[in-house]
Amino acid sequence: MDYFMNQTKILEKLEQDLSHFLVNENCRYNPSLRGSPELYRYRGLTITANDQNQNNEKTVFVRIGPLEAEYRVDSGDKTSGGLAPEDERLIEMWLRRDENSETLRNAFYKNNQKLKIAIVPFDLEEFYS
Repeated sequence: MDYFMNQTKILEKLEQDLSHFLVNENCRYNPSLRGSPELYRYRGLTITANDQNQNNEKTVFVRIGPLEAEYRVDSGDKTSGGLAPEDERLIEMWLRRDENSETLRNAFYKNNQKLKIAIVPFDLEEFYS
């Protein structure tokens, strides 16, 4: 249970980082956009780890409003879905940053570790082997 809380916290931090990154990049050349309602959509973005990928690739879903796209963690490339073209370009750039891709890889690594019970009662061995 503690692990899932850690993975949730990791993903929440990455959501905040990505949201700030998208706002900052959109306002880089036009600072007056910072207060615009258009950028408010980034406040509700979500990142979801995809553990059920058919190809055993580590992928994440990024949802901004009603739109969603799936990205490879290792390369940062989009595999499916669709967002605004500028958003897709910026998200790929953000995913390719070493610290972000490493953090996502660690979240997947922890998710794939299985917790083992130190002592198994003799009459329940078949359930834990």
